[in-house]
Amino acid sequence: MSCRLDKDTHALLKQRLEDLGGVSFADFVKDSLGLLQLKIPATEEIRERARDEGYNQAKEEYQIWYYCAVCGKRIDMEPNTDAHKAMIGYMKQNGWRHESCHGR
Repeated sequence: MSCRLDKDTHALLKQRLEDLGGVSFADFVKDSLGLLQLKIPATEEIRERARDEGYNQAKEEYQIWYYCAVCGKRIDMEPNTDAHKAMIGYMKQNGWRHESCHGR
């Protein structure tokens, strides 16, 4: 069996299935007909999962880091720590600036 959906309804259905923990379309229909009882995640569980996903994405995109001068492995730096403040001070002392600001 199949059904035809407009683009917006299809997107909404995909999101709803994902929100339910990735259940299949067939199980979703069975639940709607009362033939199956899906475990619907609690609101807090959904909120926590979304927060974790957002945090991990932001950390991946915006994490401050540099390579160790000895072993070459990455060192992650937490914002507003003493190490971060020292890095900012070092960059100011040594004239680090925007590329477009050179020559000013």
